[in-house]
Amino acid sequence: AIPLFLNDLMHGFIILGRPFSNTETYGAEDYDLMRNLAHQTSSAILNLRLSDQLALAKEMEVLGKISTFIVHDLKNLVYTVSLILDNAREYITEPEFQQDMLASLGNTVDKMKGLISKLKVLPEKRGLHKESTDLFQVVEETAKSISSDKFRVIGTSIILLIDREEFHKVVLNLMLNAVEATEGEDPVTVEVRSGGEKQVIVRVRDKGCGISEEFIRRDLFTPFRSTKKTGLGIGLYQCKQIIETHGGRIEVESQVGKGSVFTVFLPKE
Repeated sequence: AIPLFLNDLMHGFIILGRPFSNTETYGAEDYDLMRNLAHQTSSAILNLRLSDQLALAKEMEVLGKISTFIVHDLKNLVYTVSLILDNAREYITEPEFQQDMLASLGNTVDKMKGLISKLKVLPEKRGLHKESTDLFQVVEETAKSISSDKFRVIGTSIILLIDREEFHKVVLNLMLNAVEATEGEDPVTVEVRSGGEKQVIVRVRDKGCGISEEFIRRDLFTPFRSTKKTGLGIGLYQCKQIIETHGGRIEVESQVGKGSVFTVFLPKE
């Protein structure tokens, strides 16, 4: 009987049975072979366990990254609710506002539930689910869900084949960033228009605190880099990834103390 040791602990053993022939006897070579076999078996078991641990570590790493994005999306939705509550203090007695508030809260709660459900299991990589979408309508709905009096939405209806849910995240991120930059003082202008035969433009303009040229050059679209004290540094990185997945690009112009302009270019398919 040859024991199987893993990290100085015995996890099993290999037993050499009786010879098939009564005339056969075991010798030193047989015992050496058994010891080598036991050593190889121990190594194989250890490798299997290490492989399992590595696979689990990779799954946890992926889950951690996914959780970071989900937490960021939840943070945006919570901020949306806080803006609705701020407006409710002034307009709660108006029937039209009451209906809009209930609709916005319902949609926000549904989005929160969807995000939380994603944390229950490790999701597979999600591909784009493109559908014919009115970009102007997405912008209007997003502005309304936050606070319509904080935005001036201009432009025309343009139908484009995009992932509506993912692009809503882009618009929401850019709008909330603009509101925070202006501290809600000046309305944010959001424009949707054609950029010619081959592209569509969505532009978000604010007169807020602005971003330094150095930060734009080095850190703006880098994950976990943020100018906000409580920021996660995920929003603009997420925007850039979603836009580029759609075959588009995002550009920024900004001056400290004067405001910022974020422009999204999407191709017409």
